[in-house]
Amino acid sequence: MTASTGRSFRLPGVGAAALALAATGVVTAATAGAETTVPADRVSAAEPDPRHWQRGRARPTASAAKRSAADAATLTVSVRDRAGAAPSTGHAGHALAFDLATGALTVVFLTDGAGTAAVAPGSYLVQAFVETVEPDGETSLSMPARSRVRVAGNTRTALDGRTTVPVGVAVDRAGARLLGGTVQVTMGTPGEQIWYAADFDYSGGVYVQPTGPVPGLNLDVYGRFSDQGAPVSRYLYAVTFRSVGGIPRRPAYAARTRDLAALTVRFSGLDRPGCGRFGVSGRVPGLPVGLGGSVTLGAVPGSYRAYFTPGTDVAWQLNGEVLPSDCAATPGGDFFALPGQRFPAAGAFDVSFGRAPLGPTFGNRSAAEREGDLLWIQVPMYSDGGVGRGGRTALSFEDYPYTTGRTVLSGADGSVLGTSDRTGFGAFEVGPKPARYELTTESTRDAPWSGLSAEQRTSWTFASQNAAGVTPLPLLAVRYDMALDDLNRAPAGPFTFGVFAEQNGAAAAPQVAALTVEASFDDGKSWQWVTVEPDAGRWVAKLHHPAGGGYVSLRATAADRAGNTVEQTTVRAYAVQNQPASARGRNLPGICWAASAFRGPATVIVPRVKKPLVMAVSRIR
Repeated sequence: MTASTGRSFRLPGVGAAALALAATGVVTAATAGAETTVPADRVSAAEPDPRHWQRGRARPTASAAKRSAADAATLTVSVRDRAGAAPSTGHAGHALAFDLATGALTVVFLTDGAGTAAVAPGSYLVQAFVETVEPDGETSLSMPARSRVRVAGNTRTALDGRTTVPVGVAVDRAGARLLGGTVQVTMGTPGEQIWYAADFDYSGGVYVQPTGPVPGLNLDVYGRFSDQGAPVSRYLYAVTFRSVGGIPRRPAYAARTRDLAALTVRFSGLDRPGCGRFGVSGRVPGLPVGLGGSVTLGAVPGSYRAYFTPGTDVAWQLNGEVLPSDCAATPGGDFFALPGQRFPAAGAFDVSFGRAPLGPTFGNRSAAEREGDLLWIQVPMYSDGGVGRGGRTALSFEDYPYTTGRTVLSGADGSVLGTSDRTGFGAFEVGPKPARYELTTESTRDAPWSGLSAEQRTSWTFASQNAAGVTPLPLLAVRYDMALDDLNRAPAGPFTFGVFAEQNGAAAAPQVAALTVEASFDDGKSWQWVTVEPDAGRWVAKLHHPAGGGYVSLRATAADRAGNTVEQTTVRAYAVQNQPASARGRNLPGICWAASAFRGPATVIVPRVKKPLVMAVSRIR
């Protein structure tokens, strides 16, 4: 919701909803179909605290404000903080009454710890967020609640922070401290789910109301830990806990490192010194708020560790970012994403980020779509190598950092239909009739952390027509699986790598009718054909790198059986070492990585089991 004044607000306990000051003098908090009307004089001129929030997900048939006086009852709520005092409005601005029959939410606004609201007769879960300044000067947050308040007529109920208990979460690693996390309370209803939550951002702790057994009431706790709780750490813990059927009297949870999934996180260098950041974003069915966070790990190339609670239904997106060597987050670096990862059991796992060649991908999302007569293009153009990868895209207001790009849409006759000064990005109006189009994007960059993919040019041809709804455009991408070292260098001499194709909006591999690859050792001035052999729906490419180091540029073409095509050029796709692998007397570091991704399932996270990886390597050598 957009405010006519351009100002938005978050009220304590309503931080997940966007609040906007309307010209009518009220603020409306959308709750997935329900609306809570907030008098404008209850909105502080200062920005309220966004560290706790709630949502009533039901779509009620009528709000309390619209019920007749004969049908409504008055619910009076009084609140005490953890010291037993009536909190100021700034420390407890409202209570929440959730209808246990529908999940609908009524906000009870408080003044100095007391307030009233009109509600329908029924049963309610009543809760409040209450801040307390503790004796040591730190601020805590308590969430006192009553899991069932029966309302038959005018009703009073009290919420007391002194009856709440601290939520504790810990890991057994010396020096590991809480970096952040969330506490979420959910309850099922015959209508929709009730939910309220708070962040672990209170130095005085977070407190919840113990309930005893309550069917359908769950407590979910997520904590992330780093060295001393600092944003710079060589490791990250992401641990989750759940109590089902009520909130226990001692909600204290601890994880042992040996019982967790231990992930080795490897960053490849991109030809220049860099700094690695690692982040996670988890989704749990039934929890509105995701589980996320990140740490700055250290120098790239490098190897680091992350730990996860196994055996849960959390689907994690793992994110790696290569920044300049000073770790400056602005204006950003190369961002790589690997979604949909799960850790079914404790043990060792591996993941890599930054493996060349960097280029366009459609591995995990639809990045080019048509809605009506509008073509919307937002293709990740600097994704790292591997299966199921994603990455950063250009935006309407900025291109990739240190990058100059351009995207052009043309008709089949070569007429220009639209241009954008962004890489792989644009919105183009076209006619409704079936037609063929050519979409071309090109970019140059000179980033402080990367000399690879210094120039890119990709040209797609495809057919499209107006159709109902949103439809993906059938763009193709040629992707590579290479056994490169931690500096993204291949050995001089004979070299073999995997090639495969992706298609936008398609989970299955496209039906490719033709594919070619060329290589250049002089930054694209001259090209030579690369031998490409089909292999079980993919291809194996073979070429010979000259001695003396340098860079390899790649040019690939592909066409599917429907006539959609791509021509994809990457200048300085990867580097070459000064001497062949045989002269060094050892295997090229990382060869098991590329092989396992090339021959394995659609994931790059693999348990570190030696025998399957050795078998995979033998199949491509």
